[in-house]
Amino acid sequence: MSRRRVLFLDTPFAHEAGGDKNRSRFLWSALQAQGGVDWACIRPHPPGSPLVPKPLEGGVVPVVELPANPGRGLQSESVLAFTPAAQAAFDRTLADGGYDLVLARFHAPWELCRQAATHAARPAVAVDLDMVSSRLVALAWRQEPTFRRRWFLFEKWKLERLERRLLEQPWLVWFSNAAELEAVAARVPGRRRRAVTAELPNVMPASAPLRDLPREPVILFFGSLNSSANLDAFRYLMDDLFPRLEADLRRHGVTIRVVGKNPPAWFAERVRAAGAGRIELAGAVDSMERAIAAARFVFLPLRVASGTRTRILEAAAQERAVVTTTIGAEGIDVGDGARVRDTPEALADAVRELLAEPALADRLGQKLHARCVARYTPDAVAGKLAADLDRFLVKHAPEGGA
Repeated sequence: MSRRRVLFLDTPFAHEAGGDKNRSRFLWSALQAQGGVDWACIRPHPPGSPLVPKPLEGGVVPVVELPANPGRGLQSESVLAFTPAAQAAFDRTLADGGYDLVLARFHAPWELCRQAATHAARPAVAVDLDMVSSRLVALAWRQEPTFRRRWFLFEKWKLERLERRLLEQPWLVWFSNAAELEAVAARVPGRRRRAVTAELPNVMPASAPLRDLPREPVILFFGSLNSSANLDAFRYLMDDLFPRLEADLRRHGVTIRVVGKNPPAWFAERVRAAGAGRIELAGAVDSMERAIAAARFVFLPLRVASGTRTRILEAAAQERAVVTTTIGAEGIDVGDGARVRDTPEALADAVRELLAEPALADRLGQKLHARCVARYTPDAVAGKLAADLDRFLVKHAPEGGA
């Protein structure tokens, strides 16, 4: 493994919550172990507003701060626009840093990637595209294709165009799962595809299972409750799944517990309307590890592509079985440690099976833990990251073409 100097483009991630921040912290630590790495801190803020410095935590100090505004016009709003001053600061950083590689977390700093690719210092460019955003807005449009919601259609076109353009650059582009990689690659004719693409899975939490924690009569649904994926999953749970399961939950004395930060007010209203006391909204908790470990098993009825998929890995770390969908399990080789089903009837049957056989749920959780330990530890994924970078930097010397 060669030593290299890397400039890491990302928004603040130290001590920030969320699966995307977990991935940022992993990449940062893996790059530190492999060579010199500096952080270029991207600070999104509304146009015209003052940039208020925020304290940095965890000893991660940026080499440069780059304020940015949301994209406009033909560019997706998720692609940031950088001021001339920010572009000049980035240019100086490239000139002074001697970087072998500029690595962007997600597609937001597309403008800076293009700037790096044509800079006199000629660093290689890599993008960690761990979520294909066009899938989210495409589903939102399909669910309600009306004039009032035309923004989703326009945003879908913009994002698909951007994703194609990424694969037309001579860069390394990482995806978090093979399904998204294949979907984007299929849009780009072979003669135009210049990117080196690779799958870089998410990592399993390093924490040990909390085996001594008392088990509660609870099935756990968890995540950031204001995300598009979880808003849809909660509606699916309440509209199609809970009515099928309510009698079984009552018979076994088990409750579905919904855990996560930022639940919209209508979540509580839906839970109250359901009545019967077999579903509860817990909201944010002090320790998600303890919430997972205390549950009988985890239920993630996802229908929307949700990018960074860490929840199955979090469940695996605590030896908890998972009932989910094909989309929910994308990018994770769950083997027979999870029940993957795609219709309301099949999902409900899988939940009933584990309700009736708690020992089976425990065995599945142990199998899932063993499988994920073999594939998704930080060391295993860091080894793949290093190998991908070595191959890319040797065989694909930096060139222009952004």
